[in-house]
Amino acid sequence: MDLFGGIKRALRLETKASAAAGAISAYTVGRPVWTDREFGKLAEEAYKINPVANHIVRKMATGCAAVPLLLHGKGGKEITEHPLLDLLNNPAPGVSGQAMREMFFSYLLLSGNSYLEAVGPARKNAPPRELWNLRPDRMKVVPGANGVPQGHEYEVNGRKVTWMADPITGKSPILHVKEFNPLNDWYGLSRVDPAAYAIDRHNAAAAHNKALLDNGARPSGALVFGAVKANGNDVSAPDEVIDQARVMMNKTHAGPHNAGKPYIFGGNVHWEEMGLSPRDMDFAAGKDDAAWDICLAFGYPPLLLVKGNATLNNYSEAKLELWEETLLPLLGLGIGGLNSWLCPMFGDDLKLSPDLDAISALEPRRETKRTSATGLVAGGVIDTDEAREALQFGPRPANAVEKIDAAVLKALIEAADVAGMTPLIRYMRSVSLYDPSWTDEQIIEAANAHLAGDTGTPAGDTAL
Repeated sequence: MDLFGGIKRALRLETKASAAAGAISAYTVGRPVWTDREFGKLAEEAYKINPVANHIVRKMATGCAAVPLLLHGKGGKEITEHPLLDLLNNPAPGVSGQAMREMFFSYLLLSGNSYLEAVGPARKNAPPRELWNLRPDRMKVVPGANGVPQGHEYEVNGRKVTWMADPITGKSPILHVKEFNPLNDWYGLSRVDPAAYAIDRHNAAAAHNKALLDNGARPSGALVFGAVKANGNDVSAPDEVIDQARVMMNKTHAGPHNAGKPYIFGGNVHWEEMGLSPRDMDFAAGKDDAAWDICLAFGYPPLLLVKGNATLNNYSEAKLELWEETLLPLLGLGIGGLNSWLCPMFGDDLKLSPDLDAISALEPRRETKRTSATGLVAGGVIDTDEAREALQFGPRPANAVEKIDAAVLKALIEAADVAGMTPLIRYMRSVSLYDPSWTDEQIIEAANAHLAGDTGTPAGDTAL
C-alpha cells in the first residue's frame, strides 16, 4: 500500500482549495440560498411594462441567439456534423435551438442568472439528449463546503427537485451562468438592478402623460358658478348643484370620444380658461433622461432607440459598438459556460465558438482587416498564405490559381532591378507561376512570356 502517496495526494488536493472558500460557505453549507431581489418584480416592471427595457432585452437576446455556433475538434479543425450540434439545434421536443438560446440570454439579462438542465440516459457518463431552460426565480443554489455549489434546488407549486454535483469533479446536470456580482457569492447581478430607478421614472412619466391625455392633455379650465349675494357675503352654489354639474361634465365632455364638443351652460355660470400649458406638466424630458440611463445600464447605444435621428453612418457605428462592447462579451459568457459544462460530456478537445462572419454588423471590422492584410501582401511583408490564415480562410485548395493582375506583374518586373527579385518571386508563387529551380533570368522570362500571352515556361523546364 502506498500510504505516503495517498497522503501526498490528499495534501495536493487540500492546497488547491481557496483560503476564503470556507468562510464564504461557513453559515450556508447544504442550505439553499435565496437571491437578493424578487425576479418576478424585476421582470414585470422592466420587461412587461417598460417599452425601453423590453426592446433592449429582446434585441440583445435575439441577436445573441441568432449567431450560429461552430464546433471545433482537435487541432482547431471545424466539425460540421456531430451529436452535440444536433442537440444544440434541437434541444428539446417543440423547442428550437434559437428559442432555447433566446430564453437563456433573456433570463441572464433580466436576472443576472441563467440555468440549463441536461437530461440524458440513466447510464453514467452518457451525453445528454435534451436541454431545458429553468426559470431563475425558482432555482436556489445549495452552497458547498469549498465555496462552490454542491447542488441546486428547483421549487415550483410546492414541489422541490434537487440536483447534486459530483463532490470531486464538480460535474452537475445543471449549468449556472451568472453575471459578475460584487456583493453576492452565489448569484449574478441583474442588469435591471442598476436600471431600476430609471425604469421607475420612465414608467411614472408614461403613466403621468397617459393621465394628461385622459384629461384632455391639460386642465383646460374651470366651471365657475355665479355666487349669490346674501347679507353682503359671497355664497357658493349648493354642493348638490356642483356635484350634479361634475357628473354631467364627466358624462358629456370627458374622454377622447367627447373631444371638441361645445359647452352648454344654464343659469349664472361661466367658463374660466386656465393658463396652465401642457409643457408645464410634460415629463418628456424626464422620460428621455430615464431612457438614456436604461440604455447605459444594459450597454445599449441610445442612438439605436430612435433611428430617425441618426445618419446611416452613425447608425452602423452604433450597431458595431453594440456588438463589440456588449453582445460579443455576453455571447462569450454563455458559450464559455457551454464549453466548460456541455462539451466535455461529448468528448475531449471539443470547443464551441460563434460564427462571427454571420454577423452583418461586424462587416466594417472585417473590411478593415481585409484591407490591412491586402496591404501587407502588396508590401511584401507577408505572403498570401499568411494573409489567408490571418483572415481565417484556411489554406488554399490544391491546384488553386489566383487571378494574375497583369499591371501588378509588369510593375514588379520593372522594379526588379531596384527592389530585387523577392517581391516578384512572392507574387509569382502566389499565382502558381514559379518554380524554385528557375534562375532569376528564367523567372523574368516566364513573367514576360505570361504578359505576352505565351503561358509556356522557359525552355527546357516543365510547366507547374
